[in-house]
Amino acid sequence: MAKTYCATYKDDSRKMQAIQIGLIRQVVISSVFTLILMMTVQVASLPVVFAKDKELAPEVQLDLLVNSATKSMKDGRWEDAVQSFEKAMKLGVSLPGDFHFLYGKALYKTGSYEYSLSSLTIYLTLVGRDGKYYEEAISLIVDAENKQKEEMRRTSESKRRKVEAASETEDGMVFVKGGCFDMGDIFGTGTSDEKPVHTVCVGDFYLGKTEVTQKQWEDVTGSNPSKFQCGDCPVERVSWNNVQDFIKKLNEKTGMNYRLPTEAEWEYAARSGGWKEQWVGTNDEEKIGEYTWYGYTAEGRTHAVAEKTPNRIGLYDMMGNVWEWCSDRYDKQYYEHSPSKDPQGPSEGTSRVLRGGGWRSKDKVLRTTDRNDMPPTTKKFSDIGFRLARSP
Repeated sequence: MAKTYCATYKDDSRKMQAIQIGLIRQVVISSVFTLILMMTVQVASLPVVFAKDKELAPEVQLDLLVNSATKSMKDGRWEDAVQSFEKAMKLGVSLPGDFHFLYGKALYKTGSYEYSLSSLTIYLTLVGRDGKYYEEAISLIVDAENKQKEEMRRTSESKRRKVEAASETEDGMVFVKGGCFDMGDIFGTGTSDEKPVHTVCVGDFYLGKTEVTQKQWEDVTGSNPSKFQCGDCPVERVSWNNVQDFIKKLNEKTGMNYRLPTEAEWEYAARSGGWKEQWVGTNDEEKIGEYTWYGYTAEGRTHAVAEKTPNRIGLYDMMGNVWEWCSDRYDKQYYEHSPSKDPQGPSEGTSRVLRGGGWRSKDKVLRTTDRNDMPPTTKKFSDIGFRLARSP
């Protein structure tokens, strides 16, 4: 009896211990999960706390942004400078007089003459004749007003040009009214051979509405060297020397005086008569595809001419599809000593200028100011062609 009781007592004791251990485990596990949850919440809130600690006073942010903008101006990165100034203006703090001068100067350099005049006028109003930049501000205001008048004149001329371009000649040429423009890296996004920006004047000329097609080439030469066989597509795989032979035969056949455009004529026409256009027809990178076949949109080949939107004076495919030969020899430093009136390119050089980019090009080399070159014997590339020009 006693043995039975003792055994029962021991069994009950063991059960109680098991129950107690189980309860203890549950409490420990629950505590651990609670602790983990609390730590998670605390860690998640840390970035917010740190962000608050790291938030700078508006006045400090202003100094940082102005310093950044000033450095960009020294480096010639005017668009970056304007962006920094505009961020500073959104801080809602009082801006010193010199800020308005620097902002106005950066706007002038990017071609925003109306806003530049406004900012420079504010500067003069705040500081008067005693301002550190008074003389330079007056000079910039005069120049900005002249630039504005020139843009208004060009706008008026553009309307007339559109009418002239609409009535193209029988040989598929578009009349391009001559004029003066700033040639080269006007947006500050180009390479060293696009510098310095310099003023160039070109006379009146005609330029092919489209690139020379394979059908047109074959009609004159009796052969078609192109990789992508398509009558209405631009002829390609033609060297500069091949083009000269073609032009000679064409002139003998027609009695005309066709030629390749000069590099200055090409850029002037690509920019719709000297307009400030980073790409042909637009300054919006998202709209490049409306004007040309390039990159992935080209699907690995050339396409028929005149399928995309023309520029303001009625020229098709001035960027993309195929690179276009110009008459000039190439010199990386030619812009440093280029004449201002109808430049014909350097008198010496082993390669010839190519412009406009081709079907495999990316947006950077499609820019209206981008320059490229190849030896005049090069004819292996399926993205090199040309368009014709002639004088009145």
